[in-house]
Amino acid sequence: MTELVESQSLQRSWKNSTLPWYLAGDVSAALLSSTLISPILTAIDRAVVENAASTNRPMSVALKENIRCTFRYPRRFFVAKPFFYMWTLYAATYTTANSVNSLAATFMDRSQEVLASSVTFLATCIVNVPLGVWKDIRFVQTYGRSRLSSTATGTTPTPKVPPQSPTKFPQAVGATFLARDAITILGSFTLPPMISHRLPMIDPVAQMAAAQLLVPVLSQVVATPMHLLALDLYSNPNKSENGDRAKRIRKGLLETTAVRCARIIPAFGVGGIVNTGLKEWFHSMVEEGPKTELRN
Repeated sequence: MTELVESQSLQRSWKNSTLPWYLAGDVSAALLSSTLISPILTAIDRAVVENAASTNRPMSVALKENIRCTFRYPRRFFVAKPFFYMWTLYAATYTTANSVNSLAATFMDRSQEVLASSVTFLATCIVNVPLGVWKDIRFVQTYGRSRLSSTATGTTPTPKVPPQSPTKFPQAVGATFLARDAITILGSFTLPPMISHRLPMIDPVAQMAAAQLLVPVLSQVVATPMHLLALDLYSNPNKSENGDRAKRIRKGLLETTAVRCARIIPAFGVGGIVNTGLKEWFHSMVEEGPKTELRN
């Protein structure tokens, strides 16, 4: 019994001494992962906002132009504020998830795994949701307002130029974005574990992987109308236009839903896989040295 207590005490002491290195690996993995996925996500979100502000240009054309701009003018793209907004959102989200998970693994016992997962989930949501709304507000102010103004005056739209003085952001728009994020989080984190066992697969790991990929994508069928409503409420705040508002949302609903469903794959699929892989690699690098010394 004494040997077991001493072993556990020694193991916890070792974890505490390496915790700063674990956290450094967590942050590094988060920054690299967000840098990888942010360019394509920035191009997609910009195309959606521009299309919602003015449907004169097809979504596919806007998306191709934005992706092409990423490769033609990389320096201009990576120093622009929209990329910074997107990068900040995912860097902060991944950093929070990684760091809280490492802290929980260090200071909590394995019997508290459910509590640790809940704490990690809540901390990630607290960071992700407000930053996600902030990012969407900035995108709408940058691309939605400029496109709307240029269309109204009959001039050629210039979405690359942000508005000089963005108007105050309506509370209704922020509330609609929050409702959209609640649907996305429900489909990304809560529902997959609940329905994974219902999928016609034998391997539980395959069931969970399929649920984590399919359910978030399908959740966008419900979340996309909320997203388009928020964009239209900002571009057309007049309540007397509710009939026209419904027509505008229906007009762009199908292609926007398809784009946002595809957007989930890099945001929650590729990004999550890369972040997890890098985090585990950094942790393994930390464990190699101290563990060898501890055994000797």
